[in-house]
Amino acid sequence: MSTPSTVEQAIKIRYGVRIPVTPCDLKLRKFKIDELFNGFVLKGDGIALFGTIIGGETWFFSKNSIEWIECEHKANKELRFEWLVWEAARAMIEKGDRLGRDDGERLALAVQRLEAGL
Repeated sequence: MSTPSTVEQAIKIRYGVRIPVTPCDLKLRKFKIDELFNGFVLKGDGIALFGTIIGGETWFFSKNSIEWIECEHKANKELRFEWLVWEAARAMIEKGDRLGRDDGERLALAVQRLEAGL
């Protein structure tokens, strides 16, 4: 990934979503990428971290570079069912199927629980 001039530009390049300019206050902020993923950004003076918890991605951004930080999900018995829900929804979406209201709500709950538990 070439080095963009702002973390917001880096997020647009990586995830295809625009986010508002993030204050440099080191507060964690979330943003929606799509039905399956939410993103996060944490910005300080001249540096930032961004990525997606469920996707296991974290990027370190500075004015001079952007680097991927390897992240790994640990096995968690309590989240096994949430992963099954997430994987089933992902398969449906990738196949081109649309999730019904109930399925969409269950996916949103699974995403919320996975992000809280990972």
